[in-house]
Amino acid sequence: MKSIIIKKSLFFCIYASFLCLAPIAFSQQVDSRLLHYPDTIIVNGNVISMDDEGVNENVGTTYQALAIRDGRIFALGATLDLMNLAGPQTKIYDVNGRTVLPGIIDTHSHPHEYAEEHWGPPVEGDYIVEEEPGDGWAELVQKVVDLVGSIKDKHAPGEWVFIDWPRRIQTTNMMADIALRVHRMLTRQMLDEVNTDQNIVLLGNRGVVNTPAMNIYGSYFGGDEYPDMSPDDGIYLSGSVVRVLRGELTPIPIFKAMMEQEFLEWTAYGITTFGSRIGMYNQTAAIRALDAEGRMPLRYAYALDSYWFRVMPDMPEFRTNLSGIGSDWLWQNSISISSGDGAYPLLATSIEARPEIKEREVLRNRVQYIKDFTSRGLRWANTHIAGDRTLDVALDMVEEGSAMAGMSEEQIRAMRHGSDHCRVNPRPDQLPRLKKLGIIMSCAPKYIQGDGPKVASDYGEEYLSWVVPMRSIIEGGVRAVFEIDSHAVAGEGAFFHIGQYVNRMGNDGNVLAEDQKINRTWALKTATSWASYYVLKENDLGTLEEGKFADLIVLNKNYFDENLPDEMLKTVRPLMTIIGGHLRYLDNGLAAELKVEPFGIQPEQVIRQIHQWETEVDSQ
Repeated sequence: MKSIIIKKSLFFCIYASFLCLAPIAFSQQVDSRLLHYPDTIIVNGNVISMDDEGVNENVGTTYQALAIRDGRIFALGATLDLMNLAGPQTKIYDVNGRTVLPGIIDTHSHPHEYAEEHWGPPVEGDYIVEEEPGDGWAELVQKVVDLVGSIKDKHAPGEWVFIDWPRRIQTTNMMADIALRVHRMLTRQMLDEVNTDQNIVLLGNRGVVNTPAMNIYGSYFGGDEYPDMSPDDGIYLSGSVVRVLRGELTPIPIFKAMMEQEFLEWTAYGITTFGSRIGMYNQTAAIRALDAEGRMPLRYAYALDSYWFRVMPDMPEFRTNLSGIGSDWLWQNSISISSGDGAYPLLATSIEARPEIKEREVLRNRVQYIKDFTSRGLRWANTHIAGDRTLDVALDMVEEGSAMAGMSEEQIRAMRHGSDHCRVNPRPDQLPRLKKLGIIMSCAPKYIQGDGPKVASDYGEEYLSWVVPMRSIIEGGVRAVFEIDSHAVAGEGAFFHIGQYVNRMGNDGNVLAEDQKINRTWALKTATSWASYYVLKENDLGTLEEGKFADLIVLNKNYFDENLPDEMLKTVRPLMTIIGGHLRYLDNGLAAELKVEPFGIQPEQVIRQIHQWETEVDSQ
């Protein structure tokens, strides 16, 4: 027995010694980071981390290589060092000196809605009423009424019929919006006189529906409320009404399929995360199903639209601040009122102008909801705020609601409320207030050339510096972030839009408000490190750093190349997009170079457009 005890004691001593010594011996032989090998390593690159978030021209640390494991950045460094980490199953991409950047964060676009027109099934019953020489609004209204009556026997009862017509006509400066909203030239009663068998919708930012269509729309909100619509005459005051109607006509499985395609398409433009509001039941169900099934091609920071608040004000999302809560691919970003005013020229400004200009300005009553949200301690963002007067009212609501919630200035700033578009805002005197409240300004460069000339004509040249005033915003100590807000990215590419911040060129080649140009480093920070704060994921997104999501793009040319003129930044595009370690897009040419198959949706329109731009320069 004694010998057995001695042997057991000796065994435990030897075993304990092994446990103590084994880790030391193991660590001397194998890199302790290799719990398992990286999934992917990108080598021989110009990896620009963008990890300097300051308001300066420093792009941060640069590397040659980047390793990815479990969807996150595992290591950055020299090519030879990271190659030593590769295992037998590690994918290695030699990008041959190309620039590698963090993925682009687009803080305000609607790819889930663009999907309906781009990938969705056609809506039966669409008609177009066209202007003929000499037509005024009275003639066009009569054409609409005649058409609605004539199609009564061509469609089944209860079928939806969408009719389009001009927004502007040659015989008058009056827009369709004014003809409907102010002069009530077409109403649901006029449509009802000729057709109540089908659900009739006249399209536009302002349009008209007949009674059957109005009742169905109202049923989405309990039957006694018609958001953005006047039940007295069936005139609706926002394009959101049509988006709700068309969205609810699309079955969820179809919605899922077309949104998955649209999201995948956007990855070819380098978009790895986008922000947007969401307000339709089928749309919401489809996106959440994609996330639950692991089928989200990119990340989506969503805002619940105020439509939900009108119907279910006691939802958990409206009782406590759930911003930032969700999965790695889909999370709540804020609460939105959708829009505080209209698209140009229907925005609300403080500028004195001709009566016909001021007559068309719109300030929506729903701006009041911002006070309701902030009084509940909720984050408000992802909202269309186009005019400076609308921004004034929105800031009033933030202050009043926050006071009701008993918040200090520091607590208000910590909410990171956001205002989107910067179409004709902020004014210079609004900047201190924005800074004090910690408002993040999400600005769409498309409005520089899209609205700038019209603002100069309607309000005066001096107000061009209020159109997407990036330099004023940034130098005023307010965080500015990037948004596209357009499906035109499919024909231009994301770097066309980023380049607009830098060159501010109009369609005629003239610079619009030279004093608001920013350098290309700031421009890229708005779409990467700074934008990560808007979507509440600065610890995971926006820079290439160890531990952050492996969201990155490999470019066709160096965005920071001093020999690349500012006006040619539009010719930059991704050749590869990786999101969460997953390959989402690989260009045909780079795929051939890497001797692998291309992947994703090839952006043929962008490729053709860039070729045209480059050819035009070469021929000069």
